[in-house]
Amino acid sequence: MSSKILKVQNKIIDKVTALLSLLLFLFVLITFICPATAAESIEIININEFNTGEFNGNKWLEENINLSANEKIELGNYVISYYRNFQENGTSFVELVTFDKKVGFKGSEKFYQLRSFSGSKEIRELEDKIIFLNSSIALNADDAGLGKLKLKVWSKKDLFSEINMSTTAPEFLLTYQDEIINIPLKISNDGCIDELICLDAGESEFYTHKFTYGDYRINKIKLSPKETKDVNIELKIDNDCTPGEHNFSVNASGRSSAVLTFPFIVEENSSKSIEKIAIQLSKLYVSGKSGSEIVVPVRIFNSGDVDLKDIGLDIKSPMENWEIDVSEKKIDLIKSKEYETVDLTIRIPSETENGDYFVDIKGVADNVKTEETKLRVNVNSRSNSAWIGILIIVLVVSGLFFVFKKYGRR
Repeated sequence: MSSKILKVQNKIIDKVTALLSLLLFLFVLITFICPATAAESIEIININEFNTGEFNGNKWLEENINLSANEKIELGNYVISYYRNFQENGTSFVELVTFDKKVGFKGSEKFYQLRSFSGSKEIRELEDKIIFLNSSIALNADDAGLGKLKLKVWSKKDLFSEINMSTTAPEFLLTYQDEIINIPLKISNDGCIDELICLDAGESEFYTHKFTYGDYRINKIKLSPKETKDVNIELKIDNDCTPGEHNFSVNASGRSSAVLTFPFIVEENSSKSIEKIAIQLSKLYVSGKSGSEIVVPVRIFNSGDVDLKDIGLDIKSPMENWEIDVSEKKIDLIKSKEYETVDLTIRIPSETENGDYFVDIKGVADNVKTEETKLRVNVNSRSNSAWIGILIIVLVVSGLFFVFKKYGRR
């Protein structure tokens, strides 16, 4: 009885082993055969079935590409290669391949060949065909002869243009007011078409910039496929830039674009030159009579730490009919911590009424101005006491003459 049970168990084990072996075989077959089969599944349709502007409700971008013998281009994950070797087989062929990179314990790279169209005859048969690599990339191949192949490539997104930009500058820049920073850029055309790349950067009231290539100032640069050029940015921080954190963005744009942002911190330059002037009056209040003339000394003091040139006064009269002259309209030079004195001559019009009037005075040198200083002028009318005295004398003399004439003979 036990021997029969043992035989039955052995049969069951044998069947399970056979089934497992079959499943293992199928797994290996699927693993090694199916990827290649799936990889060769390329759809080919007639060109008249394909609307170059729109297909299956989607917009497509189109690019014409010419390939010479033994040349290749990359489109997304695909590499299109064109070989011509008359010495070996006298044929031409197009090979469409893709790379699937996987990183394992040691790292590995798998290569899948999607399809080979070999021989000039096969290529000629494809002249009126559209080859779909996948749902997003399609192409048409035309053998132009003389070792050249014409390709029309369509894609749902731009596979032809890829602009990249990099720099060796640190992530955070530290600078001072009134300083110039040079930022090196590498601009690369990693696409498969020529690119005219426009260069632009963010604008600010606190800094200015310019792009240079070699000894030339530029705002555009032309790059061939797979070409890289070195460009420099000269970033000038203004003298009055607000200390603190700022951001400077650079954009390189063609059919595609790349952006770099440079954060930088501006510190106040403690050693920078300070331009400053001050107006000093011996007294802020003067008085005069209407119709009179007043002379007021004004001291112009260079209180900064740099010499100033072409210094003058900006004067605003209290009324239009007041005349104010300056003894020296322009001073050529006032050295740091020194001063010059000029005279203001103020002519008060005779019809000016009594009261207080103000003359506004500012010192000006280049782009430097002082705060406004006000000179108070008090105006009094001319005194009439002399005329009153004369009138009294005349009246007294007249009275005495009248009395003498009337009573003198008695």
